[in-house]
Amino acid sequence: MRTDLPIPCERAIFLADAHLNADDEHTRAFLRLAEHARDENIALFLAGDIFDLWFGTAGLTFSFQRPVVDRLRALRRDGLKAFYIEGNRDFFLKRPYEGDLFESVAEDSMRIRICGQTVFLSHGDTVNRADRAYRFWKTISKNRLAFGLATLLPSSVVLPLADRIEKRLKPTNPRFKGRFPEAEIVSFAERTFDGGADLVLLGHFHTEFLRRTVSGGRKRTLAVLPCWKEKHRCLVLDANGETSFQNLPADK
Repeated sequence: MRTDLPIPCERAIFLADAHLNADDEHTRAFLRLAEHARDENIALFLAGDIFDLWFGTAGLTFSFQRPVVDRLRALRRDGLKAFYIEGNRDFFLKRPYEGDLFESVAEDSMRIRICGQTVFLSHGDTVNRADRAYRFWKTISKNRLAFGLATLLPSSVVLPLADRIEKRLKPTNPRFKGRFPEAEIVSFAERTFDGGADLVLLGHFHTEFLRRTVSGGRKRTLAVLPCWKEKHRCLVLDANGETSFQNLPADK
């Protein structure tokens, strides 16, 4: 976990689960949002699964991803402050992209200071401890040795195979995918608040959720980010430390 990174911006945008998979309106809107963040000096935090699948090696890059990666790299050179937290569809992005596309890449979670808030940010896919089948699958799929062996194979073999596996996994484990584990999420957030966080942000569950409480005179905010691809909704943190869900980029 990256701890207490100070971010010199007065505003921040948080989004997750864009699940980009083609050169389409969603990909173009995502890049417009990144351009807006660059132009307005807004820190952009991507809480995982920006693509349906993203491998941390150039040889395993889908063709539609290359222009997005190139544009993010150019925007960062122009001043974009972007940060990434890996999701369950992301594989070993830290080494190739930290300091390149992103200021920082976290494999698990990130804790930052911005707008007077201590923010804990994670994709959230392991929050539900009861989903043991998924936790077991993640342990296997994130195996570095297996990934290293896969990079030795031709991309023409690995990419179609990975795409087929991803599509087959979507309808599996309906017991947990069919419900929003609010109790588990709130319990996780309470433990994180007790550790000093003011704002806890999670993705993964494709459900917009906002819970504000006060404990010991200190405000606590829990937000679960919706699937950005569905409505282009994300969370905005302003200079006063206030949060709100907004549709970004705004329709022209």
